[in-house]
Amino acid sequence: MQGIIESLSPEHSDIDWKWVGSVFVFYIVAMMLLAGGMISH
Repeated sequence: MQGIIESLSPEHSDIDWKWVGSVFVFYIVAMMLLAGGMISH
């Protein structure tokens, strides 16, 4: 959890794009599953 907070902090200029990409993909998949669940019910 501390690593995530450090990554989001403004002084952490060296962004780990692999981490950002994985979070972005996870967010999209989560939204798709959530939308699919709402449609099916």
